[in-house]
Amino acid sequence: MLLLDNIIYKDYASWKIENHKVIETFKTNHSVIYERLEPVYIVLEHIFNLAVNQEEIDEDLETIFHVGFNYLNSQFEIIKIYFETLFQSKCDEFISYSNLILYLLFIFDIKSDLENNGIDSNIPELNELETLIENMIMERSENFDYINDKTNETLKIVYGKMNYEYVSIIDIFVEIAENLDLYIFEDEEIVLGNDF
Repeated sequence: MLLLDNIIYKDYASWKIENHKVIETFKTNHSVIYERLEPVYIVLEHIFNLAVNQEEIDEDLETIFHVGFNYLNSQFEIIKIYFETLFQSKCDEFISYSNLILYLLFIFDIKSDLENNGIDSNIPELNELETLIENMIMERSENFDYINDKTNETLKIVYGKMNYEYVSIIDIFVEIAENLDLYIFEDEEIVLGNDF
């Protein structure tokens, strides 16, 4: 069986075709949303190209591809809801609120991680922050300094409830990309929640 016959690679190829326009729009406009997801996307592209070229893909790379594609797809579905529905695909306006959407994605990641580690993710402060950010986006509020401070305060509380060091899937994929000798960031890294 050819490696490309594996259904997940076909699903990924279809996903790329379906989302190509939005991905390119974000990329060419230097969206922080694209920059956040770029490590996952670059690793997936690398493994996908190995499959296309019918090169051997070991079990670790298969697992990385499965995890990365599931993550990218779920994140992208959330992003598209905001981009296409709330912002009617208006890139300039969307970019103005991209940091708030990043915060929502980060909250989603933290809640998933808490649940995966057997910790209740129903933390009132985190839920309140999520609602506050969603309302700011809906109302097109520009009180960005306030929400930055509120996010950092809330993350201090959340991190205090964790009995382990939180490492995001994005950070994991940055490390995977480095191990695969793939170029990602040259100038700066995007860090959420570590300003305190």
